[in-house]
Amino acid sequence: MSALPLQQRPDCLEVNFDGIPASMKDSRPQWVLWRWVKKGNDWTKPPLQANGQYAKPNDPTTWATFEEVRTAYEGGRFDGIGMMLRDGNCGIDLDHVLSIDDSLEPWAQQIVEQFDGAYVEYSPSGDGLHILVKGTLPRCGKSGPDNRLEFYDKGSPRYFTVTGHVFGAAANEVTNKQEAIDWLSKQYTKASAANEVDSNVLPLTQSSNGDLGDEAILARATRAGNSEKFTKLFTYGDWSGYGSQSDADQALANLLAYWTQDADQIDRLFRESALIRSKWDEDHSAGQTYGQMTIAKALSSDSAQKGAQIAALPVSQKSVSGDDFVQAADFMAETASTDWLIDGVLEQGTSCMLFGASGSGKSFIALDWACCVATGTDWHGQAVETAPVFYIVGEGVPGFRRRMRAWARTKGIAGEEMPLHVLKFPVSLSDDDAASDLSQKIARRVPAGQPCMVVIDTLARNFGGDENSNTDVNRLISKIDTHLRIPLNASVVIVHHSGNSEKDRARGASALKAAMDHEYRVERRSGDLRVLQCTKMKDGPEDFEFHFQIEGVSLGDGETAGVLIPLDVPSRNKSETRLAASSVKALGVLRDIADVFGETPDAELQEDVGMFGPALVVHKDKWKPAAIEAGISTGTADSQRKAFERAVKQLIREGRVGNHGDYYWVNT
Repeated sequence: MSALPLQQRPDCLEVNFDGIPASMKDSRPQWVLWRWVKKGNDWTKPPLQANGQYAKPNDPTTWATFEEVRTAYEGGRFDGIGMMLRDGNCGIDLDHVLSIDDSLEPWAQQIVEQFDGAYVEYSPSGDGLHILVKGTLPRCGKSGPDNRLEFYDKGSPRYFTVTGHVFGAAANEVTNKQEAIDWLSKQYTKASAANEVDSNVLPLTQSSNGDLGDEAILARATRAGNSEKFTKLFTYGDWSGYGSQSDADQALANLLAYWTQDADQIDRLFRESALIRSKWDEDHSAGQTYGQMTIAKALSSDSAQKGAQIAALPVSQKSVSGDDFVQAADFMAETASTDWLIDGVLEQGTSCMLFGASGSGKSFIALDWACCVATGTDWHGQAVETAPVFYIVGEGVPGFRRRMRAWARTKGIAGEEMPLHVLKFPVSLSDDDAASDLSQKIARRVPAGQPCMVVIDTLARNFGGDENSNTDVNRLISKIDTHLRIPLNASVVIVHHSGNSEKDRARGASALKAAMDHEYRVERRSGDLRVLQCTKMKDGPEDFEFHFQIEGVSLGDGETAGVLIPLDVPSRNKSETRLAASSVKALGVLRDIADVFGETPDAELQEDVGMFGPALVVHKDKWKPAAIEAGISTGTADSQRKAFERAVKQLIREGRVGNHGDYYWVNT
């Protein structure tokens, strides 16, 4: 599994799929492909997807099933396959230990004997061995003569190459060999890197931040403010912005040292980066390798010191640093638009509660919102920003599945077109570890910088505390903010029950409503009429309604499920519908520039709108850049374009602006 310092492309064994243990061939996605890639003087084996793109050790969506990698490999574009070590699998790599006559070096022979009855195969090079067993390793890493012994499990982000060429009379199935693993660890686990440093060299210390797993660090690093720099180095090995590759090595090590001050963990992660090369293990000075010296410098860097300081802070203080305050004049001068997932209904990065009595249809509305956001489908006349959705189904999974199928059938949308991810069991969100684990799972599936939506259905099933206690509720909201809403820019929708005696309010402590940005009550009125009423909208008007009914849809085989159908019933306070900040800005700009860029309507427009049409109209090519320059959005060019398009849609929908083709005017 190590890089090979060869100029010529290495030979390797063809994969023998028939020799691979049957238990490894199930339908779970845990496989990747690889082919030789030359980096400098080294040949490496980066993990790949069937489409040729890189597979990521922290993203299961980039892994494949056994049959998928078999089909791709047999297409002739790849040199081998490998698996991610999960479900208790451990991989042991004995590198370059076989002679021409297949005899083993003595130390390797002893290891193979200890693992008698285990699955052992030839490595891709043909002169090494791989042992694949079940068990738990105390740690992952390298050891043995010249570091030619490697051992990994799920604690490592590395994948394990598989050939299917069984060695000698080894077993043909993966078995539990914990006893042999314990022996191996005792014999070959080296002291930590800190103990290998010469006394006059800064030791590679470990700190309390080392409790973050490898996957958690990669997930956080790829979403941090400097994620572009990290990805450029770690994923692509691009050191074009540095004086030398050594400078780039140091920069990546410094970035890793912010997240962990564990030297062994930095070493593991660096070895998974695209910058790794044979030089990493070469002797350098003071009895250390080049890699150890690089890590030592990283651990003395400002980046490591700041990371250690933040790790030592209480959770409530970790989001505040000395550079986070903004002077009042600068703060007031900032321009920002309101970014909606569902225009006027659900804002990005906010908390929202949907509550109602049992049978009112609150989960139908939550699902309708989720499916519309996942597919970019307008929600009953309201523009929608497409975003990944994560739905935690705490109860009624079979019914939820039928409702989702009914929605997709009604809209004519295939399931694979929906970036909607379903968790089929509840999560105790009051528990810090559970909330953190959920956050990491979501982060791996959301591109950096993109908003998302998280639906918690229902609160009672996912709370893990007393909903009548303000203390417990505040603790829950803190976990949701810390792990979901803020770091993921997530719109968190909580589905909850109404009070037993007070149907017009959510059940439980008053702190729950106080913590929400939006709150909606779902009510079942006469017949099958369902009403969604806004009962709280921070910084905006409340008391507007949407009206629906639930209609049955046949799914075949005698199964039916309900879907929401909007009713053409005027909402209260329709004349007072709140315009988004971007719409207000765009409307003012259109009014201001009409005298400068306005044109007399042509004959076709005058004929269409009649004698009471506008005196002047403005072309979209004049309105759009003026609105962007006026600060309709402070985001990227794409964000500005989207903000303008959303504003135009709302202004036309609310009758504030008229249009004919690409010409627009303010209605009086």
